[in-house]
Amino acid sequence: MDKGRVNGMVNGALNGSAGGTCVRKDGYGRCVLILMAVSAVVRALCAALIEFGNDEVYYRLYALFPDWSHFDHPGMVGWMIQLFTLNLTMDSELAIRMASIVLGTLNIWLMYLVGTEAGGDRRIGWYSALLYVSSLYATVICGIFIMPDTPQSTFWLLALLCFLRAFRPMEGQAKPSCSRAVSGMWMLAAGLACGLAFLSKYTSAFLWTGAGLYIIFHDRRWFRRWELYAAAALTVVCMLPVLVWNMQNDFISFTFHTGRVVSEHQLHPEFFGREIAGEFFYNNPVLFVLAMAAVVLFMRRRLDFDRRTGAYLLWTALPLILIFWIVSWQRATLPHWSGPAFVTLMPMAAAAAFRMGRRPGRWVAAAVGFTAVLLPLAVLEIRTGIVPLDRHTEYDRMGKDDFTLDMYGWDQLAEEFAALREEAVADGKASVDDPVFSYRWFPAAHTDYYVTSPLGVRLLCIGPMEDIHKYSWINRDRGGLQQGQNGWFITSSRDYRDPASMPFRTVKDCDTVQVMRGGRHVYNFYIYRVEGLNTDNTEQ
Repeated sequence: MDKGRVNGMVNGALNGSAGGTCVRKDGYGRCVLILMAVSAVVRALCAALIEFGNDEVYYRLYALFPDWSHFDHPGMVGWMIQLFTLNLTMDSELAIRMASIVLGTLNIWLMYLVGTEAGGDRRIGWYSALLYVSSLYATVICGIFIMPDTPQSTFWLLALLCFLRAFRPMEGQAKPSCSRAVSGMWMLAAGLACGLAFLSKYTSAFLWTGAGLYIIFHDRRWFRRWELYAAAALTVVCMLPVLVWNMQNDFISFTFHTGRVVSEHQLHPEFFGREIAGEFFYNNPVLFVLAMAAVVLFMRRRLDFDRRTGAYLLWTALPLILIFWIVSWQRATLPHWSGPAFVTLMPMAAAAAFRMGRRPGRWVAAAVGFTAVLLPLAVLEIRTGIVPLDRHTEYDRMGKDDFTLDMYGWDQLAEEFAALREEAVADGKASVDDPVFSYRWFPAAHTDYYVTSPLGVRLLCIGPMEDIHKYSWINRDRGGLQQGQNGWFITSSRDYRDPASMPFRTVKDCDTVQVMRGGRHVYNFYIYRVEGLNTDNTEQ
């Protein structure tokens, strides 16, 4: 196929003209299927090439120690890992991330359906799918990394689609397009999707916030229909495992998350600035601009978008965005928390691309191009460190400022520790039953996966529950912390913890593992022999 024909297909598909081959023959659906296939291959390669991040390797513990809920989040992400790895029978980075690859691919099709439904035009659906792929939140956090956002994103999109179809004009309204029975079935399906989304992440409660506000201000007749209450009941039934688990554990999960957003009565404009900058980057700069423009244009009645549909999307998205903007003035927030809101705004952002220029495909192409360039560069940086991000040389700070090192060097530590432990056991300096001690859920989870699990060694975490999270339960499953216990203690220059500050009688035999990347020494791990654990100074 010659270059001119390829360019014609791409430009035709973006601009919705008959010049796009996939559009002319099989419609936008074929283009979306091609997009799904390309995206899946690229994301799978990325997933196989980089080690786990702090959060991902921790969520693997949800599958290793399954429960109805957990300290940080509900159990869905762990169940998905179990499903796609055959209960951890396959235990590589790619296998554990396979739920993200598969669900992230499905999400592209769901976004196409949501965009088509919301915009009333398959071109809007196609543009929405492209914007979804361009979003770093959607493609990386939900589509490569294994996070609670992964299953939440799928059930969030399903809920949006079901609510949109339930809220179509019904019999008795102008231009009816949906019978009462059909709309009621979609409402029930929406209730189920909301419940499954809540089993993934608590921010899914905003799905009902949006639907409820839409019904109150735009379609109160739903209050006279039994399907609305049955849908809410379905959501509550799905929530029961989380509620029961929290009742059995002093509501620790709800208390933890409340503490992350409760006011500290002190303004921190730098936190707010970081939140806005993070949203701008995580959601793709072009998408962020289009989404904000869409909100303004819609409110000024200058966006070619159905008023009721747009109102529903705004009622769902804006409360989630605004709550974290408000919270970020006083508490440090993470920009991906509001990610589902920007996903919700994608159909309107697609419509804004049409409103803001004669060639709307340029906006979408710029958004896709940003991610298409950035993603391979990010993988290259993680694996090679071609751009030096850290200048520290101190033993307790080296590598601290390079966040890409979260996902690098653990295999090197595993190899060195295995050899060191084998030698110590052979010399009678250590027992094969000696555990490895850590001090926080990260780096504990990394050490657990890469270092101790392959050797069949227990990892125990020392500290208060707010520091060790799920390890408070894992410790008990692994026999608990025992008075006078001997073992190993591992820390790094990136997150140094002085072993003298830990509750051991004796600390000795420090060995240093130099982590090399791209031929350069980037940071160190420090391995200590420790003896005489004092459990009176630990919180279990």
